[in-house]
Amino acid sequence: MALVSVAVAGLLVLAVRRRLTEFRSRRHLPGPKPSFFLGNMSDLLRHGHGGRHESLQALHDEYGPLVRVHAAWGSAPFVSLSYVSPNLLRKELDSHRRADRTVLSRSLMGMAGGELHQTHRQVIAPSMTFRGVSERGYVLKDVSDRYVNKWKQVDEGYEGLQSDLRDWSVNCLSAFLFGDDWDVGADLHAYHRALSAIEEEVSFRAFHPFFVRWVFPRRRRRVRAAYHRVAAELGEVVTRREQRIPAACPAHGATGAAAGGDLLDRVTRAPWSAEDRVEELMSLILGGADPMSYVLSQALVMLSLDPHVQEKARKTIEASSSCAQEGDPGPDPYVRNIVYETLRMFPPVPFSAKFSDERAVVEQGMSIPPGTVIMWMKNAVGKNPEVFREAERFNPDRFDPERFPAEGEKRNDTISSFLPFGAGPRHCVGNRLAEQQCIVLLTEILKNFHVVPLRHIKVQFHSTISVVPSAVPVRLVPR
Repeated sequence: MALVSVAVAGLLVLAVRRRLTEFRSRRHLPGPKPSFFLGNMSDLLRHGHGGRHESLQALHDEYGPLVRVHAAWGSAPFVSLSYVSPNLLRKELDSHRRADRTVLSRSLMGMAGGELHQTHRQVIAPSMTFRGVSERGYVLKDVSDRYVNKWKQVDEGYEGLQSDLRDWSVNCLSAFLFGDDWDVGADLHAYHRALSAIEEEVSFRAFHPFFVRWVFPRRRRRVRAAYHRVAAELGEVVTRREQRIPAACPAHGATGAAAGGDLLDRVTRAPWSAEDRVEELMSLILGGADPMSYVLSQALVMLSLDPHVQEKARKTIEASSSCAQEGDPGPDPYVRNIVYETLRMFPPVPFSAKFSDERAVVEQGMSIPPGTVIMWMKNAVGKNPEVFREAERFNPDRFDPERFPAEGEKRNDTISSFLPFGAGPRHCVGNRLAEQQCIVLLTEILKNFHVVPLRHIKVQFHSTISVVPSAVPVRLVPR
């Protein structure tokens, strides 16, 4: 008994020394003073669990472009940047996936960088290239047209736009990834609730020490049930494809729009277990559903407040359509710039993180010790006046490639200046699909509706992996 007591006391002393060493080794970095057990959790939660991006923005306003933050005891410390650093592109820095790997360990979201990650990415990436997305762009338009036609029939007091945008996002992703094997009659609301529970748990674990999830057994049971709910739905999708087009069939794995190929063909051919296939598909849906519905909702709000931008977009869409020789004229560049500008001002995933266990990283002339998570706070990056001129102004023209800065001036008005889809080898594999998905629906809305603001609606925001608004304060008036 005495030996056990001594061992426990020794472990406690080591843990205390480690925590104090963490504080000392990073005290040269600017940031608020931490408490021993909770670190700076009170500073992070100043605006609530869903307002961490606002809390971090306030810390950047007070301490500058680099802020050191200590999470609760048991979590790695991190620094938040209000700019995009070249260090974020270094291959030896891996994405910080501590929360993802406890929920989606078999997927690109959860697995560590390395050979296994590369092989998974090699299976998925060909379907997500510009060409791969363009070939199946008709799927995105078909799904978007269904919602546009629905909105033409609703009355002016319709309050279901936010719910519809979420349904649209899930249906777009699923139809693109799974083709005819996606069951459009599925219970989307139950499916959404399960996806939201998984997203919220990943977000919760990202900002709390590892042992916290064992303290709340009800949360664990809820996320386990949600995981099984989504896994069952996607497992049926995979089974339908395998039964409909067996691996021995020559049609299996056909590629190209004409052949009807999709990512599901590539996944069912991959030498993965059934669990790997389901979890990888789950990660793709989780990574895109809420973020893209948020981008569309914010783009509609900004267009409703700026009739000039709205009308310019319509004219460029009409000009592109009239100049097209035949078929689909392709994505309109100005609508793409609207999407980029929305991503700059309202990033759906407010922060991304990298880390290095072995090497120190130098930022702002200060050495960041190994083991520190380096996070770029995308809200702060996009609205940093040192990066973007008139950063508070919604101005899609800033991304026009024909606009050149003054002689000797660095051009910052590019998507690389704020990296909404991540950086380096771990950047979002579905970034092309996400862009095209938003461009297609936004184009169809502008062709068919005037977007009018509704100023009496109060909107609340909830943050998980991405940001989710409670409503979209606009009215779609048929043209």
